[in-house]
Parts: sequence; structure tokens; C-alpha cells
Amino acid sequence: MNNKKNPLVGSGQGTSTLSLAASGALKKQVPATNTSFSPMMPHSDRAMTTQTNWPTEGWELTTPEAQGLHSSALAKMLKIFRHQAVHSVAVIRNGHLVAEAYNEGTGTDILQDMKSVTKSITSALVGIALSEFKLSSIDQKAADFFPELATDPVKSKIMLKHLLSMTSGTSWDNANERSSAEMMYAEDWVQYILERPAQAEPGASFNYSNGDAHLLSAIMTKATGESMFDYAVSRLFGPLGIKEMNWNQDPQEHTIGAWAMALTLRDMAKLGYLYLNEGQWEDKTLIPQPWIRESLTRKITLNYSNGTQGGYGFYWWSKTLPPGLIKGDKKAYDMYYASGSGGRRIFVVPDLQLVVAMTAESADVDMPENLLHHVVQAVRSANPLPENSVAQDELERAIRLFKMSVES
Repeated sequence: MNNKKNPLVGSGQGTSTLSLAASGALKKQVPATNTSFSPMMPHSDRAMTTQTNWPTEGWELTTPEAQGLHSSALAKMLKIFRHQAVHSVAVIRNGHLVAEAYNEGTGTDILQDMKSVTKSITSALVGIALSEFKLSSIDQKAADFFPELATDPVKSKIMLKHLLSMTSGTSWDNANERSSAEMMYAEDWVQYILERPAQAEPGASFNYSNGDAHLLSAIMTKATGESMFDYAVSRLFGPLGIKEMNWNQDPQEHTIGAWAMALTLRDMAKLGYLYLNEGQWEDKTLIPQPWIRESLTRKITLNYSNGTQGGYGFYWWSKTLPPGLIKGDKKAYDMYYASGSGGRRIFVVPDLQLVVAMTAESADVDMPENLLHHVVQAVRSANPLPENSVAQDELERAIRLFKMSVES
């Protein structure tokens, strides 16, 4: 595992525009709602799904049919998307790896740049720090850590919840990644962020900002006394069995909170599975259940040009899938996801016990969600299906063909 000092590797260039328009061009946004979080908040009465399989030492592989999916439908998905700049995709159901495919440039043990999926990890670590009382609450002010903000009549009001929901009100120019590029070439990234002028009252409006996420990393270092990378290794990655990773840092050795983490695809899927299980891993609570729910709660409503609507929480996105994707089932399933530019995604569909992790380098912002739709269409039952050797052979052929397809 490495915490690299090269800040330009895995940079966020192109991240904000594509992440913001993860399902089409943004047309409308509404103000965030105020929320609070208590690390002592009790669990709700809703029972969690009991899991007997934990992939700490590696995923257990089964056929799709054993988990109620049809192999030929997954084969169709791979055939459709092998020429759409998808690098890799893994499908998890009921805690089992039922299918995965890689192009020539990737593989099971190859670390892949996750771009802004990194922000969702930052969110998780903030939740852990709150549970350990390293941070007092999401209403704690950034000025507690950076006293120079206290003299500004607007920026003195910025709270952790504003940084987590991209509603700090601090100016951040996403046109051609201008502000992100300026930050990357600044001698001191955190100082660059602190000097950005206020353009709105904190909490009043949403503006995608890599600065907000990176400032949180600097706050985490002050609060915990260690880099966010080291904090992640001991509190999150170690218990998950994630042994290999890269996470770059800025010139002052702050772990980059907005981007620059690289994991294997299978380890990306572990993070989705952790959230599916509301922070529980084996017999331990890695992330408090109340924080999982708080971070997935919609703070911002986004309307997209393709007619769909989604939400944004604390560095996690959410949407409702179109009804009727599953044959004979008219239910519209809710899902949430971590998103990075080019098509990096960790999708979670709780009611289907489904996690889909993928990496890509595509300009088509609708492509990742379309791929998820095809995976959902492969679901046939909550129970095992009869084994289908013909369909499974078709899936194996599709996986081999996917490996032969390289997109520039």
C-alpha cells in the first residue's frame, strides 16, 4: 500500500463536470436541508439482512443462477458494453461474486484509479471520526480548525455538513476544472482553498467542489492527529482485508480528499457491500449505522436533462431505478452510488442485495447507469435458479471476449 506524494496522478480533472452530470446535464438544484448526527444515536428497528459470507479474505464465487440471476442476461450486458470504454465490471449478489470481466489493461490484482469515488471514502472516514468523538458533530465549524476563517462574516459559518454536501458557499470554478487545476499547481493546496472567496451563504446552494472534499482531509488530520490515509488503513481498509492501495497526497502531505485513490475492482465492491450491510463487517461495526443512513439521505435534489431525478447526500449519490426492469416486477427500486469521472462507480441496490462495481473511461455520462439497468434485468428471483450450463458457457465466452477488447 502506498501514500504517494505525486498529486497529479489520479487527478480530478474532468471529475466535477461528469460526476455532477452522472445521469445527464444538470438543470436544476434546490437548497440543502439542515441535518444533525449524533454518534450515540440508536439503531432503528429495521432489521439488517443476516449475512453468513464475508469477503474479508476474498469473494466467494458462485454461478449467477445460484443467486437468482440469469447468466445469458449478464452475457448480453458484457457484449453490449465491451465497446463502450468499460474497463472492468463486477457483480455481487447476496455477498457472492457471480460475474466479473476485465479488459486487457485491467485484472483482478491491478489497482485502478477511482477518481471521485474517493470522496465517498472520505465521507465514511468522517463518520468513523464522529463515532470516536474526534469530531464533535456535523455542525462543527471549519473555523474550529482554521481560525483564520473566523473573521470572515460568511466563511465563519461553514460547518462540516456543508463541506460534506458541497454547500459550503465557497467559490469553486468547475469550467474546464479551473479551480482544481489551480489548486493542484499551488504550493499549498489547503491555503488555496481557504483563500477562495465566499459566493453564497453556507447551506444555501450546491456547487460541486473538490476543494470542499480536500479541506475535509486537512480537518481530519487536525482532528485525528494522523493522515487520512493512515486513519483509513487502521479503521477501514485493514478490517475489510484491503491490503493493496494507492492514495496520493498534496505537497503538505495531506491525503487528497477529493480523488487520487486506487483500489482493485474487487476491493471497490467490498466498500459497496459494507454500505449494503449498513457499516457492519463480520462481528464489528466499522461505520456507525446512523452515519450510513445520514450520508445516504438526500440533501440536494438534482433534475437531469434526460427526465430523471436524483439526490446527493454526504458524497454519495442516489436515484430510483425505472420500474419494470425486472420481468414481472413493477417495483421501482432505490439505489445509491459512489461516482467518479469517466464511469467509475460503486452501485448498491439494497432491496435486491446487489452491488455492481465498475471502472471506465467514457464521455457518456449515461452509460454506467445503463449498464446497471442491464444487470438488474438479469435478476430473475430472490431464490436460486436451476443451473444452466448453456447460459453459463455463454457468459464465459462473453468474459473472454471482453478481455480482448481494449478502448483507447
